[in-house]
Amino acid sequence: MSGNSKHIHRSAWRCPSNIALVKYWGKRDFQKPMNPSLSFVLQNAFTETSVELHKNGDQKVAFYFDGKPGTFGERIEKYLEHVSGKLPWISKYNFAIHSQNSFPHSAGIASSASSFGALALCLTELDFAMSEKDAGTPDFWKEASELARMGSGSACRSVYPGFALWGQTQLFESGSDEFAISLTAGIHPVFEGLRDAILMVDSGTKSVSSSTGHRLMDNHFFQRSRIAQAYENVNELYLALLTGDLSKFIEVTETEALSLHAMMMTSSPSFILLKPNSLELINRIRRFREKAQIPVCFTIDAGPNIHLLYFQENELDVKAFIERELIQFCENGKWMEDRIGGGPERLMSVSGSEIRNTGKIDLNSQPATRKP
Repeated sequence: MSGNSKHIHRSAWRCPSNIALVKYWGKRDFQKPMNPSLSFVLQNAFTETSVELHKNGDQKVAFYFDGKPGTFGERIEKYLEHVSGKLPWISKYNFAIHSQNSFPHSAGIASSASSFGALALCLTELDFAMSEKDAGTPDFWKEASELARMGSGSACRSVYPGFALWGQTQLFESGSDEFAISLTAGIHPVFEGLRDAILMVDSGTKSVSSSTGHRLMDNHFFQRSRIAQAYENVNELYLALLTGDLSKFIEVTETEALSLHAMMMTSSPSFILLKPNSLELINRIRRFREKAQIPVCFTIDAGPNIHLLYFQENELDVKAFIERELIQFCENGKWMEDRIGGGPERLMSVSGSEIRNTGKIDLNSQPATRKP
């Protein structure tokens, strides 16, 4: 970006990552899911991104990560080219984008979800400003979710607080493969205290990328069974969220985590992403649940790290359990504390890569419309 570029428009957002309980695995068309997924956003794991538009300059996208020129610029340029079909004003501007994460890249947290979520929120705010549309409507979040999906499928779930659903189901008229919907209404209060201890087994690069993993579903022998299972688990999990049925919540969450890895282990080529310490942690979590009669469970993304889910009222017992039994199986004794989050925040003041938070805005998130 040339030094005499005139600053035209600017937007900045903080967007959380999310952890899927019912997993999205397998794509069709462009960034559309083979099956519905259900997730919750984290509170402490987020990306902060600012976007500045300039009329002049010699570079379409100048991307900075942690204040330094980043290698993500080429992917963002392709992304902007794709979404310009929906946002034609993109072709008129050059972009200066600053981004930073609250968590290390190797933490086993989906950085693409928070990154594209934050970028999509910036683009949506700029789009609504240019079109003079009211940003305080459900259409704002719907557009942000759809734009996020075009960058990273799971990112579409990160633009809402609490729980979100992505994909068409028989549960909701408003459910869509194009964007996610918020599931905040009617959730049992016990889930307000949902906690996530991220147990770091291995911070190394995954042996298979998410994109490659999704493609392995195209001709998977168990594809139809997996899709049917996901639909059923969405129904079961949502009912558990409404009623506070922790036994069902635990059962579905762990089944989904292991099903994801079973699909990878039985694909062609096959991948085993779990490590010996991953299995040890799973066994110890299950043994602790049975012995202490405390509702804890695990979920796992497409990697070796274990997310230990528990509830606020058991925090002291669970943390003591982690320190006593689990930390020895974590890489360098590392684990991260997190919890269910309140969703994105709009950030106002931007100077270089420094982004200062000016507080939450009202998330008039799109309500999910139940089918009768």
